[in-house]
This record gives sequence, structure tokens and C-alpha cells, in this order.
Amino acid sequence: MSIDRIKRVNEMIRRELSLGLFHIGQGEDADVGRISFVDVDVSRDLRSATVAVSIMAPEAESHALMAWLHRHRVEFQSHIAKTVSLKFTPRLHFRVTQSIEKGDHVLNLLNEILPDDPEPADVTMEPNAGDDPDER
Repeated sequence: MSIDRIKRVNEMIRRELSLGLFHIGQGEDADVGRISFVDVDVSRDLRSATVAVSIMAPEAESHALMAWLHRHRVEFQSHIAKTVSLKFTPRLHFRVTQSIEKGDHVLNLLNEILPDDPEPADVTMEPNAGDDPDER
């Protein structure tokens, strides 16, 4: 399978996981709004997929949400089987990534360094000697 096809499959599965998250989590006490599927890496034979998950929550709640994802893994796979046409439905493996938290940290550092409202530069337009029509 070509690299471009694998990339498209990765993106389709990531998108469908995100859409299925709220359907599967509906009516449960899990705060699924804190979960982001950052990346999917499907094996070349389409039999397995590693899903990078970022959870914006305190550590205890983060562990609970990862446990929730693992409990509902089969439901996510079923959702993928129904919505994405593939030869095989990959077996999902969730892993935590800190990429969103790291990016948020970098943005906070940049906000501390850069001023919020820089003063606008005082720009005055002075006519050039050759621009005045009376001088011609």
C-alpha cells in the first residue's frame, strides 16, 4: 500500500474516532470533551492502529479517561467498520501523548514574552520635495 494511501487512511480513522467520541460517550459520566485524538498510525497491513491521545485534565482524571477509552475500544472499532470502507478494521491501541499540553505551554511562554498590545508606531506622512505640485 502506498504511503499516500496510508496517510489518508490515518486521517480518515482519526476523523471518525473524533466524530464517534461524542456518540459513544453520550449519556456516560466521562468528560469526553477533554479527549483529543492527535494522530493515528495504521500498520501497512491495516490490522492494527496506534492512536495518540491527548487529554487536557488533571492526572487522576486523565487516567480515568484513558481507562474509559480502553473499555470502549471495541465500540470505536465498530464505528470505524461502519463508516470507513477498509479491507480490515484495525485493532486500536491507545497511547497518551503530551503534544497538545506542550504546545499550550509554548504558547503561554510566548504570551509572557511578547506584549499583549504593542503601541502602534507613530507614522506621519511627510511630503517629499518632488511631490508638491506647486513646486513644479
